[in-house]
Amino acid sequence: MSVLRYKLWADLRLAKSRSLLAAVNMAIGIFSVGMLFGMVALMLNNMDAAHRASQPSHINLILRGAAPVKLLQEISAVPGVAGVDTINPLPVRYRKSGSDEWLDATLMLRDDYRAQRYDLTELQAGNWPAAGQLAVENLSLAQTGLALGDSVEFQSASGSQTFELSGVLRHPFVKPPKFGGQVHFFASREAAKTFGLPAGYFRQLLVQLRPPYSAEAAAELATRLRILLAAKQAPVAVTLLQDPDRHWGRRFVAGINAVLQVMALASLGLAGALIFNTVAAHLAQQTEQIGVMKALGGGSLRIAWLYLSEVALLAVAALAMAVPPALYGADWAARRLLALFNVPGGAFQVSNEAIIWMVGGGLAVPLLAALPPVWRASGMTVREALAHYGLPADFGANRFDRMVEAVGARLLPTLYATALGNLFRRKTRLLLTQSVLIAAGVMLMVLCALIASLNLTLDNEAARTRYALKLSFSPDQAEDKVYAIAGSVPVVQGVSIWQRLPVEIGRQGQALTQSGSLGMQIMALPAASALYQPYIEAGRWLQADDAGEHRLVLNADTAAANRITTGDSVDVTIDGKVQRWQIIGLYRWLAGNNFMVEPVYAPLETIRKQQGGKRLASYALLAADAEDELQEQALLWVLKQRFEAAGVMLDSYGSEAKLAQRQFSRNQFESVLGTLWGLAAMVAAIGGIGLSGTLSIGVLQRVKEIGVLRAIGAPSPAVFRLFALEGLLHGILAWSLSVPLAYRAGHPLADLLGRTMMNVELDYCFDHAAAGYWLLIVLTLSLLAAYWPARQAERLTIRECLAH
Repeated sequence: MSVLRYKLWADLRLAKSRSLLAAVNMAIGIFSVGMLFGMVALMLNNMDAAHRASQPSHINLILRGAAPVKLLQEISAVPGVAGVDTINPLPVRYRKSGSDEWLDATLMLRDDYRAQRYDLTELQAGNWPAAGQLAVENLSLAQTGLALGDSVEFQSASGSQTFELSGVLRHPFVKPPKFGGQVHFFASREAAKTFGLPAGYFRQLLVQLRPPYSAEAAAELATRLRILLAAKQAPVAVTLLQDPDRHWGRRFVAGINAVLQVMALASLGLAGALIFNTVAAHLAQQTEQIGVMKALGGGSLRIAWLYLSEVALLAVAALAMAVPPALYGADWAARRLLALFNVPGGAFQVSNEAIIWMVGGGLAVPLLAALPPVWRASGMTVREALAHYGLPADFGANRFDRMVEAVGARLLPTLYATALGNLFRRKTRLLLTQSVLIAAGVMLMVLCALIASLNLTLDNEAARTRYALKLSFSPDQAEDKVYAIAGSVPVVQGVSIWQRLPVEIGRQGQALTQSGSLGMQIMALPAASALYQPYIEAGRWLQADDAGEHRLVLNADTAAANRITTGDSVDVTIDGKVQRWQIIGLYRWLAGNNFMVEPVYAPLETIRKQQGGKRLASYALLAADAEDELQEQALLWVLKQRFEAAGVMLDSYGSEAKLAQRQFSRNQFESVLGTLWGLAAMVAAIGGIGLSGTLSIGVLQRVKEIGVLRAIGAPSPAVFRLFALEGLLHGILAWSLSVPLAYRAGHPLADLLGRTMMNVELDYCFDHAAAGYWLLIVLTLSLLAAYWPARQAERLTIRECLAH
């Protein structure tokens, strides 16, 4: 056993470069698995823990106006209600001390911050807001540039009012400003009168169910509460249903991270393929030594144990290299992504799941990859092993080899033809090396296709959106007044009035299962309007002859979930009246996540007919000359000033510029795309290291051939070019195979990622420039990988080669 132990250490020591390359290959795969699995586990665990700690409401109802507190007794008496809490969100304008620019924000008012029941707001710094003070939400702190002790001025019903910033709070349900969310401030109940909210009223209702909780019971109770509130002249604008144990952002995170985890496992598998390649070449070089060991009494199992022990030691070394940075990277990445969801990361955390995956995969994959070549080599007889000599001279033994040889001899100079033949000399090794390079190329080009498809989808949606600005009013405004104010701005070329209404839609006595987590609302627009049309997946969009008819265009995902097709009828409850409406079209909902109210489109003329001819405006869509985002924002500011001068406050949640909204949609995927780029880079690194290892092994196995070449007069530069050309041919072959594979695989993979990240099928676009980028990258990678093996071959002398 001591002899075998000596042999083991001697092999590792004498082949230091090869051992290091193998360990680094494994370390990269282990790192990617550990980091991504650890990031996912830490994110989901922290998100769920923070969600439970906030004592989430099961039902969150945002009203269109204010309702009297006396209604709470009646609401609490509804069967199934365990408890209620209230909060008052108000749209406000603010500016920092010394600034002339008024900005939009949301002000949250609670009766007593120390007696919160549900959706708990957490104090992170300073003090709870008292009279004359306010706090800022922690995501808004960096956005505003404010600091504790600063003065903030607000517009109010009685003129401007100044408050001192006394604290920093964390709210569990705030959309990040980077994704289009607003700045949030918090004030005490004493500030309500300042902002025109009368005492004894509330604008948002938080409800918990009696246990046990179920999503079906929550949806049913929410429907009953909306009907009750509508009957009390307090209609609901937004409904949010929350699972008490699972964070609202978990679906988005879990979906995209499942894709990342599969890619991480693929990178570990590719590293295993290169381990197979390296071990097979190492055993081929040591075939004579295996024969000697067998002749001296070494059994097959003992020899197999020897070489598997070498692989196990390399795997342990790879774990030592990969585990610490993977754990640190998982914690770092989880903190960054958790911050987007407003979840604190806390102290440094280690993911046990990541350790299990790294140790299990880091040991199992290399040993399983090495087992076939080790088993085959250890099973050779003494005669087979001792009769083996160098690299098998089997090239040219089949029709494909002869074709390669003929093409090289006819079309290429001798040196190039030799490099081409060497490329196909060991086909198993070629296949494994190419698999990694091809995987890297396919990942890179599919990622570029995903980005191009995402941009194309957003561009197509922008093309279907023919307005520059959408203004939102809460409460609804008189249509004539909106037309007059909007038309007073010269650059405004057209105005379309929309109206929103809370709605209940059912079928056969059951409420529809919704795609949006914030409920449904009727979006009534002129039947002949040309300023907006969503992508229609089935049926048709509203037309002029739909005016006055009971016809709807429904979200395609909601229709699929409820087995509804065009032509079907549903029961629609508006203002307490139930009527039958027909589904004439299904549209694709372009939502980055489900943190939105789901619109159901209907003719404005029909809604006004039901309302007795009232001409109210919830939204005004404006066509205008605005060439870029800055011009749109400037126009939005001018319009806000005009409306406010006329006593009309815009709802800052719904008022938006088209190009800014497009950027907010794209921002949601930057972190995910960055992770995908990192994975593609790691796979490319594995491919480059594997190619370098393949060429290095080729140098070792062709030492005698190099000696013969040198003996017949081949200069050192020619030997260098021979191996450099072989590496270059590896890159060209990988590129020529990866481009068609990426072209074929890009569409279904982009669809999968689009469904996972955006819940839509992307408008597919293959980025042809990415093929050029990959050609440049793979050729550079191949030349760099071939440099050191080629230098190694170039430096061999005739004596060293022939004495080998």
